[in-house]
Amino acid sequence: MMEFLLGLFIGLMAVAAAYLFLIAPNPRRRLCPARKRSWMYFAHRGLHDNNRSIPENSLAAFRLAVDKGYGIELDVHLTKDHALVVHHDDSLLRLCGEDVRLSGATLEELAGYRLGDTDEIIPTLDQVLEIVKGQVPLLIELKSDRIGDTALAARVHEKMRGYQGIWWVQSFDPLLMRWFKKHAPMVIRGQLAVDQTKQKGKKPSLIEKMAGHLLFHFLSRPDFVAYGYETDSNFSFRVMRALFHPTLAAWTVRSKKEFDRLQDQYTVQIFEAFRP
Repeated sequence: MMEFLLGLFIGLMAVAAAYLFLIAPNPRRRLCPARKRSWMYFAHRGLHDNNRSIPENSLAAFRLAVDKGYGIELDVHLTKDHALVVHHDDSLLRLCGEDVRLSGATLEELAGYRLGDTDEIIPTLDQVLEIVKGQVPLLIELKSDRIGDTALAARVHEKMRGYQGIWWVQSFDPLLMRWFKKHAPMVIRGQLAVDQTKQKGKKPSLIEKMAGHLLFHFLSRPDFVAYGYETDSNFSFRVMRALFHPTLAAWTVRSKKEFDRLQDQYTVQIFEAFRP
């Protein structure tokens, strides 16, 4: 009986150790507070107005964020001809009215579209960098319609190597963050996640459930974790926060009330629809 209990205890300890190995963030690096507190507040897709006159991920939204001194969160895709463009969706349908996939279009083709009912173009990453010029931090989300698109990761790193300013990178895809871990470990990398089982109308796959429970951290070993804060009551998130004390980023915060409530829980807040 004692041998059975000892074996059971050892087995449970091994399972617990394996679980903690899976969900642990990078134990060697935590983000230091920014010189300006507002630099830890990132305007989600720029300081836009819900796509009325200043569309999301537009040059106008980025100029306004710089003017107000906020960090900028933006989304980057790779086009058919390997250009880096700034846009959230895989397709132009929602913002431009045409069901054109960015990965299947060239930069020249995309130049003919406008965002919503404005004259704003789909920016290139170069155009955004020319506006920002290191004045505020950038939080670059890598977007791809193909899991493990290391060409996107490599292209972003190549573009940003000579940039004179603070920039971090993040993605839902742990394989992209693993690329940075292996090839550019000095770049601050973040793992995006959300518990989709807690979102109404969502029926996540097994892979999505595992990602929401942070079980792919062993691949990316992120320097910070960007989590859908409305779903942060799940077991894995709470264990990670309690045991490892990682740098946490909340997304997407849409009211001053929520912003104030989250101040003590999250170092970074990604916001829209109001100004902190």
